[in-house]
Amino acid sequence: EWVELLRSGWSARTVKLLLLRATQSRTFRAADGVIFLTRYARDMVIQTIGATRAETAIVPHGINDRFICPPRRQLPIDRYSIDRAFRILYVSIVDMYKHQWHVAEAVATLRKQGMPVVLDLIGPAYPPALKRLRQTLRRIDPTATFIRYSGAMSYEAIHAQYAQTDLFVFASTCETFGQIVTEAMSAGLPIACSNQSMMPELLGDAGVYFDPERPQDIARAIQEMIDSPDLRAEKAQRAFDAAQGYSWPRCATETFGFLSAVTRRVSTSRAGERS
Repeated sequence: EWVELLRSGWSARTVKLLLLRATQSRTFRAADGVIFLTRYARDMVIQTIGATRAETAIVPHGINDRFICPPRRQLPIDRYSIDRAFRILYVSIVDMYKHQWHVAEAVATLRKQGMPVVLDLIGPAYPPALKRLRQTLRRIDPTATFIRYSGAMSYEAIHAQYAQTDLFVFASTCETFGQIVTEAMSAGLPIACSNQSMMPELLGDAGVYFDPERPQDIARAIQEMIDSPDLRAEKAQRAFDAAQGYSWPRCATETFGFLSAVTRRVSTSRAGERS
């Protein structure tokens, strides 16, 4: 997607992405079979390359079992305080298309309104994006009172962060799948989510959506969740139920089944050409 490709301006990274776009498009056109993670990814690729002779399939990723945690009881916001704050979590690489600074602005707005909320940001970082995030944090929370950026965290430890969270936020504008979103779904969390890219396909009616490039809209979605424990409970249960459809055994079965079918078709076709 051009708007996402050019978010870093004209840089070595942009040139690399342009080269990848060209070489991967050629690969897609020449392939006999292509597996996509979502309908959105398939449609965007086909739109970009124009056409492909390939047989296609949509096979989503699975979720590690240790993320699975049934939804917990949702408490009204008056049960929280500055000392026992309502915890919001955003796990993802800090990058231009992830918009962590907009989420930080939204949480700062809610704090100014007296809401006892804190935001934890976890993930590695693309240096220019991290610079922008740190500039925002120095302006809105210079003492790290209610926003904490922890950097990268071991994958083996990340499930514990979900277990300690009250609300999950995801503000990306460009994804082929939403692995982190499926983990939050499996962890039984209410989710406030970007309305861009393939996120609505993945989360369906199990989240509250926002425009990830408008901090005021992010704040609106978060507050909508915070104000209603019933809404949080409903969305968390729907997300948890939907997450049960994502499993690695299913992914493996469908992947190898597709590879086998494509191989048989191509072999039969080439045998016919030789005869």
